[in-house]
Amino acid sequence: MRNTVLKIINPLLLLLLLFQLTTAVLRGSIYDFFHSWHPIGGYALVALGLLHLLLNWRWVGAVYRHSP
Repeated sequence: MRNTVLKIINPLLLLLLLFQLTTAVLRGSIYDFFHSWHPIGGYALVALGLLHLLLNWRWVGAVYRHSP
């Protein structure tokens, strides 16, 4: 179940990151679009990032416990 959710979340994280970068770079030419959608994309990116971290928490813990 967790792997299935991650297979959905990971590409969405990539798309949201690219969306955020694109709207930031083009903010001057698409001002209205930037100010209406960039914050929503940012909130979604943070929410999915936290969910990604939560779903991978065992791996994060294992890496830090076994690091030299």
